[in-house]
Amino acid sequence: MKRTFTTLKTFPDLDQAKELKRFLCKNEIRSFLNDNHDSPLGDFEVKVITTDFNNATRLLEEKTERMVGEVTSDYCLYSFTTPQLYDILVNKDVWSDFDFMLAKKILHEKGMPTDADTLFKLKQEKAKDAAKPEINQIVHILAGYVLALLGGVAGIVIGFLMWNSQKQMPSGISVFSYTEVERKHGRIIFGLGILIFAIVLSLRLRQIPD
Repeated sequence: MKRTFTTLKTFPDLDQAKELKRFLCKNEIRSFLNDNHDSPLGDFEVKVITTDFNNATRLLEEKTERMVGEVTSDYCLYSFTTPQLYDILVNKDVWSDFDFMLAKKILHEKGMPTDADTLFKLKQEKAKDAAKPEINQIVHILAGYVLALLGGVAGIVIGFLMWNSQKQMPSGISVFSYTEVERKHGRIIFGLGILIFAIVLSLRLRQIPD
């Protein structure tokens, strides 16, 4: 029967991937390193046989728990505020397993909840905040009007970006970067910029001798 492999961990650094591979080998779990450094992914994957995945995960968790248990109170995460610690839990993919587990431990020591429901609500709040349009863009609006009236291409660009620019959410959904009012200003700046640019260009063309 053909063996299938599952990615256990990915690392941006080759040495980290090799360290994990040595740890797995020491615990008699076969693995191999997939080098994606030259690909768009740009990372290093440590893969294990699918049937060994759960065992490998358990061993890693036990190792991390031991490391967390040995940490003293002068470690940097102990200086983090409660919101910063929750940010680690919400952004688990950005942080190491060690930092995630330690942040959870510190929050427990503070008497703060870290259950799945709490983290789910925090993730929802973060997604809502990320979906909110950018605020307080008065400087961009004024600059856009000034540059548009001067007949510069920059005013047209600013207007177009304010009108149409979008940002992608973690869920993959695209939302507009600016509020509806700011987008209306962007549309006006864009149209005004094109009009002034056309007038200026027309006047300059008329000044060219036949």
